[in-house]
Amino acid sequence: MTRALRLATADHGDRMDLLGTAGDRPLREVLASCEVWLLDPLDEELLERPWSDFAADILLRSEIYPGTPLFAPPGITAPPAATSLTKPPAENTGGVEAAPDAEPADHPDRITDAQAVRLAYYPHIERVASLLRSRLPVLVISEKLIVTHLWEEMVTLAECRGIRLDDDSTDDEGGGRGSGDPVADMNGAQLSTRQRRLARLRAQLEELKEGDVIVLTHLDLLAGSADIGRHAEARELVELLYAFPDQLVLAFADPTLPLPDVLAERFSARVTLSGLPPKVKTPETEETLLGAALVTREEAETFEGFQPREFYKHVAGMNPVRLRQAMRYAHEKHRTQPKRATQQDLRETLLTFKAQQSSHFEVPNVTLGDIGGYDEVKDEIRQTLAIISGAQSLPDDMEEVRSELVPRGIIFYGPPGTGKTLFAKAIANGMNATIQVVSGPEVTDMYVGESERKVREIFASARRSAPSVIVFDEIDAITMERSNRPDGGSRAGNSVVAQILTEMDGFRPEVPMLVIGTTNRIDIIDKALLRPSRFRSIAISLPDVTARRAILRHHAGRYHISLDDEVLELIAEATAGRNGDELRSLMRDAFVGRHMHGIEPDARRLGWLVGRLQQGRLEMISERR
Repeated sequence: MTRALRLATADHGDRMDLLGTAGDRPLREVLASCEVWLLDPLDEELLERPWSDFAADILLRSEIYPGTPLFAPPGITAPPAATSLTKPPAENTGGVEAAPDAEPADHPDRITDAQAVRLAYYPHIERVASLLRSRLPVLVISEKLIVTHLWEEMVTLAECRGIRLDDDSTDDEGGGRGSGDPVADMNGAQLSTRQRRLARLRAQLEELKEGDVIVLTHLDLLAGSADIGRHAEARELVELLYAFPDQLVLAFADPTLPLPDVLAERFSARVTLSGLPPKVKTPETEETLLGAALVTREEAETFEGFQPREFYKHVAGMNPVRLRQAMRYAHEKHRTQPKRATQQDLRETLLTFKAQQSSHFEVPNVTLGDIGGYDEVKDEIRQTLAIISGAQSLPDDMEEVRSELVPRGIIFYGPPGTGKTLFAKAIANGMNATIQVVSGPEVTDMYVGESERKVREIFASARRSAPSVIVFDEIDAITMERSNRPDGGSRAGNSVVAQILTEMDGFRPEVPMLVIGTTNRIDIIDKALLRPSRFRSIAISLPDVTARRAILRHHAGRYHISLDDEVLELIAEATAGRNGDELRSLMRDAFVGRHMHGIEPDARRLGWLVGRLQQGRLEMISERR
């Protein structure tokens, strides 16, 4: 069972050393090796457990909210400054300050979804309003959940009157343009919803007055498809908007629904809203941490030692409305518990909330300590996690360096059964991230453009659920080297590779995301993906005798099989060329034999299981010949 461990250190070098620590070292030894404090109390009995049993979240002191209590590691001589960040230790507390509440002045008593959207996106709202005041049509790319709040703020700030095409109620009330909307054409044929809206849009454009702006909250749905050749309504919409080039239009489209290029070019400016900023500011408020401005006082007090700065990295990919939903959910879940919830409870709740937004996401429970052997691979993974975590602590003036440091992806390559997907899940666990495992062939589609659309949706979902990890299992199925041949199949494959490259190049450093591919055929993957700035290649080969010994010991412990050193060594020697999955099957079959057939897993039984495994391989070789 992996336990969360929150640590603080004053030195960036200590932080990197801790993140790169080998997993088999005892926790006591690791904590004593540098100047470090605990953000949560820790039982002394846990100090003898290996470092790999803990999911460590290591912060710099500069990242910690003022007033946060610090705890000296139990049974270890405290570092020179092991006290609270703001006050000396309180009396009779063993050198530890009682945990204060988060500063109440920084949190609002109440905040609506509309207020949250205004706070989070005010610079964008102001920019759009400025463009509208200049009589320039604007296209806003944003998630649909926030569109209602956005357009009202934008139109109000621009001092315009918004006429919303999608508001059917205006016709009944007679307050909007295009009342008396037709429901049938001149031949009496019934019109579709899209056709009725296009007819209403024509009437609105013809009658638009000075100071009015037409608001298209669902331009993507009105267009129907990026391929205007497939939809007559899309062609009519393009023709209609270009027929009135001087009329002011504010339109919205979801990032996962592509628009025809000719339609997007009708707008003078395009504004994209994605994720959340670390700080917010409006004309009425000073610059404030997002975790303070968008979290109410009651919600913050529910979680002991709530830290707005640390909170941000767990919600950076959400939109403001989704963040408010997540905090209401977390508050309701923990407010009635007899024991006050902790920061770790909040992180786990947020992770669960993000994972349940889609059936494709899961919360990983595999750690590097659950994988036997492969010490070199684990060290490489720890270094990668250290880079991801350490880059967040760089100063703001090193933004370009930060974007270059954070890896975009990893490709694990090697024979089947070597634990490539397990390593991917362990990385997601180390990042406190959700994980989405996608089989490469699932992305491919017979219709032109559908494969690219699926890729866009996968990445868009991952951004909303950040920190997140996308795992493309059998990635070679969708990223084979691009071809110059003129056949359509090759062109379709080329488009999928190009879409993945585009999505990866658009990663934001403050939104932790990682793409992991697994493959048995790295030789056929497009070379553009294998550049160091995109995918870092890590080989997962068949385990050597040392790794086989560690894998067998690990699975023997899981299945409660007793193995003395001599038997373990014999099995490790006898299973040369076997992968980790086959070694696990030995211990699993021994467990099944004991509990279902009453056969004790002694040396004779284990030897028989190894022999059966070898016989199966010989039969497979014989059949191939």
